[in-house]
Amino acid sequence: MCFSATASFTLCGALVPAGVYAIARARKVNPDMLPFAIYPLAFGIQQGFEGFVWLGMNAGDAGTVAWASRGFLFFSHFFWLAWVPFSVHWFEDDPARKRLLTWLSVSGFLYGLTIFLPSFLFGGWLKVVEINYSLDYKTVLIYEDLVNRTVLQLIYAMLVVGALALSTDRRIQVFAGMVAVSLLVTYAFYAYAFISIWCFFAAILSGYLVYIIAQEGRGSGYGLQQSA
Repeated sequence: MCFSATASFTLCGALVPAGVYAIARARKVNPDMLPFAIYPLAFGIQQGFEGFVWLGMNAGDAGTVAWASRGFLFFSHFFWLAWVPFSVHWFEDDPARKRLLTWLSVSGFLYGLTIFLPSFLFGGWLKVVEINYSLDYKTVLIYEDLVNRTVLQLIYAMLVVGALALSTDRRIQVFAGMVAVSLLVTYAFYAYAFISIWCFFAAILSGYLVYIIAQEGRGSGYGLQQSA
């Protein structure tokens, strides 16, 4: 699969206005969906950062690669770990699930800090390389000699996909399934640039959230559907 600055900026250009619309729509029809409405905008900004990473890589501009890759990493290694559980917690009504989501939110925030801050603060802890027309963000982790990276990836998936799957809203459960499938496909075929490609797929999938927010309150029969 081939990625480029053009692909990243195109997705950014589509998601940013879609995200602004989703936020405005959610504020009007269902403020509880606001945290989900932020997904497309955040993914759009993240893809914009990756576009600048590509530009810096192609131009041999280490300075651009440095700041843009850290911008991308803010979302991939910190923001989503904290925001996804929080967004489901905000939207959820079931007390037991809400308590579990509180724990996942705090865990995601702390886990994200431990994997993002070192790469942000220490120049030698993040290196970006191009592999098969994709970007691999090589990070040094404080757990490097203690925990296998596959285990760390599983923890990441548990926090993100697990939080979405805990929702009692069927639309969010569907989104969880979509994200899980994209994760499996990425791991199976694009493990060499896992985080970049999974984030790209997830960014595209966030368009589904724009759709369900657009349908909210329109009497379409696609309103809030609680699972048993």
